Amino acid sequence: MIRAAALIALAGLAACSEPADQKAESADDFAQRAGVGGAAAGAPAVAEINAQPLAAPTGKALLTPLARNAPTALGEIHGGCSYIYQGRSLLVVGAPDTTDATGKGVLVIDGQQVVLPGAAAGGPQVVESGPTLSGNGYTVAVLRADGAPRSVSGRNEWAADLVVTGPTGETTFSPGTWNCTP
Repeated sequence: MIRAAALIALAGLAACSEPADQKAESADDFAQRAGVGGAAAGAPAVAEINAQPLAAPTGKALLTPLARNAPTALGEIHGGCSYIYQGRSLLVVGAPDTTDATGKGVLVIDGQQVVLPGAAAGGPQVVESGPTLSGNGYTVAVLRADGAPRSVSGRNEWAADLVVTGPTGETTFSPGTWNCTP
C-alpha cells in the first residue's frame, strides 16, 4: 500500500513538471559545437583565465579570448555562432529560435565583459548572416563573406571580419572566421 502511494505521488510529480524544450541547446553544448575553447566550465568570468588581450592590425580596442563557458552569458539559445581570430574565439552570439527574436552576443572589450543585444530581429538566421550588436557605448558588427559555407568539424564556416566601434574609435579584427552550429 505504501509502495503504491509512493508510485502514485511520483507519477503525479512527473505529470506536473514542464517538459524540457527539445530544441534548446545548453551553453556547454553550444560551446563544444561552436569550438569555443579555454577554461573549464563554471569559471566566474567569460574570458580565458590568464589570456592576453589580442590587438587588431588597426584600431585601439583589445579583445580578450573567451572561455568555454562564455555562451552561458547568453541564456538559453538555439544554436549560435562564434567569431574566431588567430585561432581564438572573441565573440559568441546566439538567439532564440523565433523570427521575431534579436540575437545577443558576449565579448570582453578592453578588459570589460560586455553583453550586447542584436540590432535586428530574425532569430538564428540573422545571427548566422553576420549580426550587428549595439549597447553600452559599443557597436560590434560581423562582416561575413557571401556564399556557401565550408563545413569544418560539423560547423558552417565563412571568412569574416569583426568591427568594434566604441570610445577608442573603430577597430577591425581581420581576417577571421564566423563559425556557426547548423
